[in-house]
Amino acid sequence: MTNPGDIERIATKVVPYYVVGVVDDEETELPADGEHEPTPDAEEVPVARRSRPRWLGFVAAALGVATLVLFIIAMIVSAGGDYSNGTALAYAAIVVSISAAITAMLCLIFGLQRRWAAFGLAVAVLSNPLIVLYVFRFFGS
Repeated sequence: MTNPGDIERIATKVVPYYVVGVVDDEETELPADGEHEPTPDAEEVPVARRSRPRWLGFVAAALGVATLVLFIIAMIVSAGGDYSNGTALAYAAIVVSISAAITAMLCLIFGLQRRWAAFGLAVAVLSNPLIVLYVFRFFGS
């Protein structure tokens, strides 16, 4: 006959209940007092987690706002007649927008300041000069 030992919960694939494990009849000798100290189980030892960087979501939002600022400055400079500098600022806004989108996507995937990252992603996408150009062309034709 078997003696019930420690309860082990094993999830089954088909049946939605747990199977209780059973220990064999073998007699195990317990160590006498002071012979061996019990080793702690892996479940009892708390796992030390590394702190996650909380500033990365703020960086994504800051890059999104920087994209908006660069785009506005590029529009003002281009409206003033200096097209070469306006174009260079628009290219810089595109590069900053792409880096903001990549940073925000990483933050959203890894769960680092998701609200700030979503804000930064939205601002970076909406203030990307290429996307604004495509939207204007779509509604202009």
